[in-house]
Amino acid sequence: MGKLDKDIHQKEMAIRFCLVNDMTPFLEVNIQNHRELSDTSTIITDIDVMGIESLPSGKARKTIFDCKTLNKTSPINRAFWASGLMRFSNCEQAFIVLRKRASEAHRLSARQIDVHLFDEKQFNNYGESCSIDFNIDYCYSSNISSWLKLYDCSKGNVELQTFVEFISNVVPMEVDYVKAYRKFTSALKKVKGELDPQKPKHQAIFYYTLSIFSFIMSQIVHDLRNIVDFDADELSFEKILKYYIWGGRESYTLKQNLQKAYNAVNQMHPEIDSELKMNKWMEFIELCRNLLDSPNDIQKCITPMRELGFRTVVEKNVLKEEYCKKIIVENNRIRQYSQQMAAYLISVGGLPKEFMDYFDEAFNELKYGL
Repeated sequence: MGKLDKDIHQKEMAIRFCLVNDMTPFLEVNIQNHRELSDTSTIITDIDVMGIESLPSGKARKTIFDCKTLNKTSPINRAFWASGLMRFSNCEQAFIVLRKRASEAHRLSARQIDVHLFDEKQFNNYGESCSIDFNIDYCYSSNISSWLKLYDCSKGNVELQTFVEFISNVVPMEVDYVKAYRKFTSALKKVKGELDPQKPKHQAIFYYTLSIFSFIMSQIVHDLRNIVDFDADELSFEKILKYYIWGGRESYTLKQNLQKAYNAVNQMHPEIDSELKMNKWMEFIELCRNLLDSPNDIQKCITPMRELGFRTVVEKNVLKEEYCKKIIVENNRIRQYSQQMAAYLISVGGLPKEFMDYFDEAFNELKYGL
């Protein structure tokens, strides 16, 4: 995203709206074809800001924010376009922020298809009605320059840039979070040699990655909470988790049979285990069991981890530091769960263990002022 985009202020408003309404914001999410039929990936459009809210049921509710000028396209036609994009991207509502006010009739008609039409002033008033913090730059995430600087951290490194684009675009568009998890860990392994814990910009990428992983795990654990008996023994839990991760028993059995057939043909590798297991499988089982103790606290790790990433690459602000401190002091689970997820990421991704040292140092600095 260009730093001089004429709608950059509107995007910042959309991010703040997400923050004050407990949504996880994703900036400029690229939309690709449903199935690519050529050798190159095609971006068909983009969502200026996507906000994802985790409902108490565990379901993810997605919202589109579209920041456009009102030129030749009428507001209601823009609403029809947004409605189609909502359906394509599995979103449930859209906010269109226009520079010129739409008529009351257009706004009312748009509401019939779950689209809200506002000009900047109307959207500002609507945001203020949700929270008095809407117009306050109260945290690192509420300033769009933080997002721009974090995205700049991967520039000049093709592998890291591809990874950051993946977690920023593919993860929010995914509806199957088990699939998102498998893609996420695979992508992380590809950049294990690119991240240097001594570089602040790489620390920022690590923290942002941890924030996205927290988002993924919050969805997965909410699913598990609804299907796993809390008094299940270890073997029963592992069996259910194994089927769940591989898309069900039939899918797991099919993949296992294919692997057995492959092993039978390739006698050169008899040591290959025919049992389908992910890398660091036992660590993942332990992580899931720990997170199941308090599923609602997992998503509370998303914002603090993102804040840690931003504060690494922007000038520190006393008020924003106090905001971060308040979050982590009020809930001990945030550090506990974030630490466990960070340790798992370092292990499964083969990342330098020094990242954990910087993680602990950042938490202590916020909490104790060290």
